[in-house]
Amino acid sequence: MSDKLIFEVHFTDCILDFAKFYGLRMNAATFTRCSLVAVDFMACDLQNVVFDQCDLYRAEFEKADARRCDFSSSRNYTLHPGRTKVQRALFSRNGLAGLVSGFGVQVVE
Repeated sequence: MSDKLIFEVHFTDCILDFAKFYGLRMNAATFTRCSLVAVDFMACDLQNVVFDQCDLYRAEFEKADARRCDFSSSRNYTLHPGRTKVQRALFSRNGLAGLVSGFGVQVVE
């Protein structure tokens, strides 16, 4: 059990597949070269979190606050901007498909 008021995490080269962070305040956490497959970030406060070279396949961000997050070097993320706060977040051009998939559109190159 952890104290939610002072919860701070930084992960490097970790496999965190299927982890649940539901509802946690994770401001300024860092995930570097991590596998985050099907991780539950629902309703999390993720402001200023850095996802550096992470695999976010099927990670869930519903109702999360991902403002100012850095997803620019990560892959396989899917976020619905209507259900997740993403203002001022950083995304790569290659990851744009993960932002519009919930709208029923396809990105082609």
